[in-house]
This record gives sequence, C-alpha cells and structure tokens, in this order.
Amino acid sequence: MGMLSRRALSEGEIRFRLAAKGFTEAQATDALIRLRELSLVDDSALCANLARRYRDVRRLGPRRIAGALLVRRFPRDLVEQSVRAVSRPEEEQAAAAAALAKKFRGGIPESREGAAKAYRFLSQRGFSPGTCRQAIRALSDDIVEGEG
Repeated sequence: MGMLSRRALSEGEIRFRLAAKGFTEAQATDALIRLRELSLVDDSALCANLARRYRDVRRLGPRRIAGALLVRRFPRDLVEQSVRAVSRPEEEQAAAAAALAKKFRGGIPESREGAAKAYRFLSQRGFSPGTCRQAIRALSDDIVEGEG
C-alpha cells in the first residue's frame, strides 16, 4: 500500500516492485487481485489518463507517448489502444502546434535551418513526419510541398 501512496502505479510496475522485494509471482498476483477489488489499481483508466496528460501537458507525439507508457510497464495492447484514442489527426496536429508555439515563442526562425530545427524538435517529441511538416508549414513558409 505504501508504494501506491506516492503515485498511481500500473499492475506491471507493482508486480516488478514486489518481485524486487522478494515476493513470489503467486503472492504478487494475489496482491493485485486484492488491489483491483479495492479499486486501487485500474490499468485501463491510468493508461488513458497518462496518454492524455503526455499529449496535453508534455506535448508529446504518439511515438513518445507509447514509449513512456511501455516504460511504465503497461501491456502493449493497452498502450496501443490508449495512443490511438489520443492521437486522432486533428488532436495530434493541435499538440504539435502547441509544442512549436511553446518552444518557438517568437516564431520559427525565418530560414531553412529554422524549419529544420523545428522539424527535429517535433520529431524528437514523437510526432510523425507528416504532422511535423504540417505544423511547420502552418507557421513558416520555409518548407514546401515535397520536401523533408
């Protein structure tokens, strides 16, 4: 119970921590069953909430969101479902635009190098190449159709 008092954990994280403390797999399973009965663990709700938070607050793209959720030891199918739910094209585009606006408060530097810097920034945040180009194109004339 103490480990849940600091922050919400996924079942995978709890199982990993219990194993590190010397508990058997059966004991970890029993503990998780009890935690579910008490509504203290809900992987689907936690995964969906974290995916939205990573998109809205941290302004991450789908690839980075998936990576962050997998690090938290959520099942891969649940991660894919949560990422699909938060990465509709219009929402992904809005998150990319918000990330650019925050990073380049004065606007993207007026040059091909500025557009390249913005592209690298968005790409490292986990946005797809198409989303990167669309977001930059909306703020700068230095990227033309067919490039990058």
